[in-house]
Amino acid sequence: MSYEHFGIFLRELRESRSLTREQLAKGICTPKQIYRIEKGEFEPSLYLLNQLSIKFNMDLNEYFKMYFSVNTVIGYEGIQSLNNAIALGDMELLKSLVEKYEKHKDFSKGENLQHILYGKAICAAYEKNYTNSLNYCLKGIMIEDPSFTLDSIRKNTYSNVGLSIINYMSNNYMSLKREDIANKILMDLLYVLETNILPAPYPMYQASQFAKMFYQGILFNFSYLLFNIADYENAEKYIEKGIDYSIQENYMRFLPGLMFMKFKLLYKQEQYDKAKEFYDQTICLYKITKQFKVLEDLESTIAENYPEIFKDHKSNTEEETL
Repeated sequence: MSYEHFGIFLRELRESRSLTREQLAKGICTPKQIYRIEKGEFEPSLYLLNQLSIKFNMDLNEYFKMYFSVNTVIGYEGIQSLNNAIALGDMELLKSLVEKYEKHKDFSKGENLQHILYGKAICAAYEKNYTNSLNYCLKGIMIEDPSFTLDSIRKNTYSNVGLSIINYMSNNYMSLKREDIANKILMDLLYVLETNILPAPYPMYQASQFAKMFYQGILFNFSYLLFNIADYENAEKYIEKGIDYSIQENYMRFLPGLMFMKFKLLYKQEQYDKAKEFYDQTICLYKITKQFKVLEDLESTIAENYPEIFKDHKSNTEEETL
């Protein structure tokens, strides 16, 4: 049977189990939220969807995706193209793709529209219009969580694009020199990942490869933020956590950056010999991961910014001992 929106399917399912809205909502949300979902006024968050799945003893995620996403060839190809442009950091391509797909009916709602708004947020930030970028982020996340606020992040589980949008909000706040807000967002995202997603607390919801990679990215961003605000003790804790997790999951993308931050911490502590070891490992990892542009920029400035690592500290120590 075809349904106009997910709420109609939910109402029919509820009635087939002889449940009132009050009974279905008990321990999960308010009856008014169930009413608004059934009326098609807003979509359930993934957290609420999982809770409803447990109550019905069936996985509602796949049913929901039929209504939340526009699963067409154009929709699939468009999302793939947008994600590839983001991964490449090609802003001109991303901007042209956003302009192309935002006019298409398949990108007028749900997760597909979220990708358009995420792309717009990135383009706006690239032009240093961080306030506009934040507005696009907010519009994007409210598609799947209409009651979203910065204080409610820990209360929900999010889609992949939803997680990406919230993370990008933290980037914008960092650019606006609001490290306190960026810090809170990243802490809350770590909580969501470590509590709701990575441990897979729900039988129908298992951590995807995206979630694992995203977790590594959050650890990198958070340690970077802590380092920049001179909270070196906590920065080191999350750097070590990120390095360990990257090795454990055999995922290399953020490992060179984490190793370089470890190098900078050791350098600040004047542990120059150990710092040099981490620098050498960083260079090798950038080569292995073929991040040649980053490697070129690093090698062109390293001698000027960190001159002590090119001195023979071990030899000097031995001479002083003699």
